[in-house]
Amino acid sequence: MQAVKYLIILVLVLVVLPVSAEQGDFGTANVVTQNDLPSECLAPVAINRIDGEIQALSARGFTIEAGIHTINGRVTLDTRKCRSLDGDQQIGTTPGLELNFETGRIYYIAYDRTSPNTDDWQLVVWKVEYPRPMIDYLRPSDSIQ
Repeated sequence: MQAVKYLIILVLVLVVLPVSAEQGDFGTANVVTQNDLPSECLAPVAINRIDGEIQALSARGFTIEAGIHTINGRVTLDTRKCRSLDGDQQIGTTPGLELNFETGRIYYIAYDRTSPNTDDWQLVVWKVEYPRPMIDYLRPSDSIQ
């Protein structure tokens, strides 16, 4: 009976795995750069450099190969929501953010300007989502006998 359970699970894995592969790229992470931010002093950022190379990326977000990368971008500040920069609403290229992007994760990145000292303003990851892999749903339950 135990062998039958494992055979059924194996068949389900072989059926579901190709479907889950079509739904997302293996070896990549997703980056979201414009979203409903949790703080008025977190500004959206448009990433335009990865590992020093100029990239043409969507301002809303993009997919990145898993691994350690340094990203940079441009920021436009909304001074109605948080402190002003003497009337300047454009931040040039931001200091780089080095991060180990893990496969299947979703990284929410913004420009943090919560500090009164502008030298402390930087790119930050304000949220990471860890979607459950499809295979987790196929593990046998302890209650199955």
